[in-house]
Amino acid sequence: MSTLTDLQEQVGKQMKTLGHSEDPHIILLFLLEELGEVTRAFLKENGYKAQNNRVNESFKQELGDVFLLLLRLSYVTNTDLEKQLQYTQEKLLKAKEGI
Repeated sequence: MSTLTDLQEQVGKQMKTLGHSEDPHIILLFLLEELGEVTRAFLKENGYKAQNNRVNESFKQELGDVFLLLLRLSYVTNTDLEKQLQYTQEKLLKAKEGI
């Protein structure tokens, strides 16, 4: 199983090979767009929204798109996702414990 760091490196290199933008502003815009698509797919699959012909990918596929863009954004901004995830988990634990 790959670590998040491995995945970041893999996606970063692949996107560079494909000629995709390495501008974090552009990647963030794509990430926000994909989050909207995740929301629409989730609502559609869970009966909260009428049929929408523009939504033709499943919720799980859209989550994959979001994950890929998050890996890209973290790669181009040199952000260690594993470290940030650990920090956030510890922060939530401390908040729960009232520290």
